[in-house]
Amino acid sequence: MVATGETHTLEEFVAEAFSCVGLDWREHVITDPTLLRPSEIMVSRANPVKAVERLGWQARYKMGDVVRMMGEV
Repeated sequence: MVATGETHTLEEFVAEAFSCVGLDWREHVITDPTLLRPSEIMVSRANPVKAVERLGWQARYKMGDVVRMMGEV
């Protein structure tokens, strides 16, 4: 996995995806807290330091950029 080191919630990702097509996700998504698993990962973030140090690689795109590119396909 290669990452930007930024943290985003699933809600932010969904909001960005719906925004790309001019919609408010809250008008189209129903959430049910009873379906959340007790061990649900609340934060998932990869550390990009090794990629920078060992490969000289740095992310060129942020989460919003990637969501928009996915929507253009």
